[in-house]
Amino acid sequence: MNSELNMLREKNPSLRLYSVTDPEFRPYGRVLEADITALDAALAKTAIPESGNCYQASVEGLEEVPLMRELARTVYGGMEIEAGFCNGNGFTLNAMEYHKCSEVNYTTTGLVLLLALPGQLKDGVLKSEDVVGFYLPKGVLVEIHPLVLHFAPCRVKEEGFRCLVVLERGTNEALPQVNTSAPGEEKLLWMRNKWMTCHPDSPQAQKGAFQGIRGENLTLKI
Repeated sequence: MNSELNMLREKNPSLRLYSVTDPEFRPYGRVLEADITALDAALAKTAIPESGNCYQASVEGLEEVPLMRELARTVYGGMEIEAGFCNGNGFTLNAMEYHKCSEVNYTTTGLVLLLALPGQLKDGVLKSEDVVGFYLPKGVLVEIHPLVLHFAPCRVKEEGFRCLVVLERGTNEALPQVNTSAPGEEKLLWMRNKWMTCHPDSPQAQKGAFQGIRGENLTLKI
């Protein structure tokens, strides 16, 4: 793990990069202790697209893993959850989103999560220089705290990444309407339980999302 993280640091000197096991991760989330044997096998069955990223919110094979019942109780307080994946080859910041529930992530490949703290978002505007990268090694289960800004992971290998995504049921479903000209937080509401701000150079901006990320559209070199 340290060798891969050190390589990433050498190739990305302008990006602050830590491991999720470092104390710097504590304001953003926590490492969870759990039996991940069945989860590992289930996630390994999900495909990595040849290009871009693929997100599927609810996957029966992942939701049937016994660990999900434990997470629903211990992380989500008995709320109904969905378990899916975000797999792909992405390496660019593009956008940042948050939910008003925790998000649980796990990977069989290793990846980097680009994160920012809620207080760094000012009326939908976020400086990309405030974004921090956290290396998530294979086999480590993490909880990202509610309101922490994040988006699709970044790959750390040419073959791409696999990432488990657990959220409260219904998160990321389409809304009847979106109003990015609305006052306050509402202008960021992009999907159910998903508030998002994006970089002007991103695909999300082309789709009409609120453009609030200032500075460089960060990329992770490998």
